[in-house]
Amino acid sequence: MAHVRIIDLVAPALMGAFLLAAALATPARAQATDPVIAQARAAEQVGEQADGYLGIVPGAAVSADVRSHVDQINIRRRALYTRRAQQRSVSVNEMAAAVACEIFQSRIALGERYRDESGQWRQHSAAQAVTRPSFCPS
Repeated sequence: MAHVRIIDLVAPALMGAFLLAAALATPARAQATDPVIAQARAAEQVGEQADGYLGIVPGAAVSADVRSHVDQINIRRRALYTRRAQQRSVSVNEMAAAVACEIFQSRIALGERYRDESGQWRQHSAAQAVTRPSFCPS
């Protein structure tokens, strides 16, 4: 059996989903108006993840309120990804990945933390740009 890379299998569907990412960036914009999340981002306690969801940085001392807000944002994102995935005949994970590509491309501000596709938490700085997931279109 020939060796097939995972990216070769998901690239066509992911590309279609990526075209919708701008419309799906609404979750990122909605959380930007959430003062609890904005403060947690500034404190480097939460950040975007390559799977399309918001995450809590390991070791961060976050309150129950911050955890609740992160959970609620992720629930809303999952619902939106699910609706859009059904409309576009792609998987929920493909839709979430497309949105993650858009967020990693332009919506992680300097100083903010993010979790790359290898699971490592990094920080966007002037010296270190955001590392986009390998599955994102170039």
